[in-house]
Amino acid sequence: MIGYIIVTGTAGAGKSSLVGALSEKLTSLGASVATLNLDPAAEKLPYDPSVDAREYVSIAEFMDKGLGPNGALVAAVDSLINHVVDIREELDYYAPDYIIVDTPGQLELFAYRIGGPLVLKGILGDSNAVNVFLIDSIFVDNAISLVSALLLASSVAVRLGLPQVNAVSKADMLLPEVREEVIPRLGEPGFLEFLLEKDRTYEGAGKILAEELARAIETTGFIGEILQTSVLEPESISLLAAKTQQILAGGDDYKIYDITGQ
Repeated sequence: MIGYIIVTGTAGAGKSSLVGALSEKLTSLGASVATLNLDPAAEKLPYDPSVDAREYVSIAEFMDKGLGPNGALVAAVDSLINHVVDIREELDYYAPDYIIVDTPGQLELFAYRIGGPLVLKGILGDSNAVNVFLIDSIFVDNAISLVSALLLASSVAVRLGLPQVNAVSKADMLLPEVREEVIPRLGEPGFLEFLLEKDRTYEGAGKILAEELARAIETTGFIGEILQTSVLEPESISLLAAKTQQILAGGDDYKIYDITGQ
């Protein structure tokens, strides 16, 4: 197996849709792909998961014990630690080249709590893995919102301790000038601060804090290249597939499924 591709991001960012599109792309290139749904609260998925957390834990059971929807989800994800061995055995049955992991939209499960990362690490074992963090395109039009999204992305990166690709989802909904002039420059030193200076939405202490956070994010070099993805733009899925393959290969002699067709 080459490795795991984990997809994280805020609720509504399009994680499940991307998992389905990425799985189809890699499969079309000749790779063997398995998908793992780690969201026990998912009602409908745009793909048929190879392994499904809903077969191991039930949100309803935790709600019957008096927990609300959010508390039940937290408890359900935490309880998956008891099923890690079974999940890995199911995945091994497929003997895939790639395993693409869909995660819940409640980002605190991976950004702040210990349960989510522990479950993931138990499933990953010593396998190569890369995290794809999706930033919903609605956060890109506002500099303050963008800093907040990047802060969440950095928090997930710290908690998971994995190589991370940051990507804007639903990029087809963005204005051309944002796609051509803003996103490509986000990794440029000082550009995020420049956007904040232009943003008149917030003033005062909140804006000062945002500027400090932006400098911290830029200083660490965390932003890097931010990809633009959309399930409606096949080329963007190809570029994401190529990037994740490059990271998973890690310089070792792994098979790379040719995105270019050459």
